[in-house]
Amino acid sequence: MPLPHFPPSILQEKNQLATLERFIWLYDIAVPSSPSTTVYRLAKQPEAIEFGGFTYSPFPISHNTVTRDNTGDLPTTSLTVSNMTREIIATLENYDGLVGQRVRIMLTHSLLLAGGGIVLAEEDFEVINSSATADSVTLQLGTMNLFDSRVPKNRMTRYHCRHQYQGSACGYSLDPASPSYLATCDKSLYGLNGCVVHGQSYTDAGEAPIHPDRFGGFPGIPIPLTGGGV
Repeated sequence: MPLPHFPPSILQEKNQLATLERFIWLYDIAVPSSPSTTVYRLAKQPEAIEFGGFTYSPFPISHNTVTRDNTGDLPTTSLTVSNMTREIIATLENYDGLVGQRVRIMLTHSLLLAGGGIVLAEEDFEVINSSATADSVTLQLGTMNLFDSRVPKNRMTRYHCRHQYQGSACGYSLDPASPSYLATCDKSLYGLNGCVVHGQSYTDAGEAPIHPDRFGGFPGIPIPLTGGGV
């Protein structure tokens, strides 16, 4: 985890011989529930914490020191959560041990909770392994595998649209009350539910079509020939 930048007031508070204020660890654990991903927000505190517009529930949870070295290895740590109530083990069994899910660890301070809260340090991880005993659940955390990243981010394909359906680039905005309205798109150009068909839905509704002009693919990309030409 990157070294935190402490405001002078927090440094002064930290160096007090006795104080009721404290540092607070917060944890976001993504769970791929249906219909959308749920985030478990837990705090290593005896009481609930309001932070960033969310409520972090008190829970027995801790993590080891985040390890780094000078050889370029990515940071790793392990996260341990109490399993006494069997809440967490049920989640692991239902969602493949949470392997591949994102975990965020954040450090803040009790004096920085006002106004939504200020993060002193944070690190994003991915669950790479998990195990459980009768007492606790342990998640082995590592950073994202760079080999799983798409570089470059966007791909140029002939007949597959890269735009989000009904997003600003797509622009499909026919009135849902219209009989010609299409609720989905198969991202193709000439498919049964593709861009040309969506353009026709405008025409059928008596409006000027903007599709397939908004198609997000690149039909003009040359097709390679067997002999190496185009």
